[in-house]
Amino acid sequence: MTSDSDMGRRLEPVVAKPEPAVGKAKYITPALVLGAVPLLLANWFITTAILGRDCAVLYEGGNITACGGGLSEEEMSAASGLVALVMLAIQMGLILLVGRRIRSGPK
Repeated sequence: MTSDSDMGRRLEPVVAKPEPAVGKAKYITPALVLGAVPLLLANWFITTAILGRDCAVLYEGGNITACGGGLSEEEMSAASGLVALVMLAIQMGLILLVGRRIRSGPK
């Protein structure tokens, strides 16, 4: 049991030291790197499908395609690669921004 003198004492606030996020941060970089490769491939595939939708195989026996009225097949592949890189940069920026916002907590 506590005595009356213990009950009258006020507790002083103690400043809590937050634990450093070093343990969590070391997993973020590899996760972003490992997630960037499939994301880049998906971006490239989607962009190629959009830019190359007017390309058709000329005949069944070969690898010759004709793209009507737009970019050639080589130009389409190069353009879709550049667009995929830009999309990846935007997506990574959004991922980092949202992650930082979640870690900071509600305001």
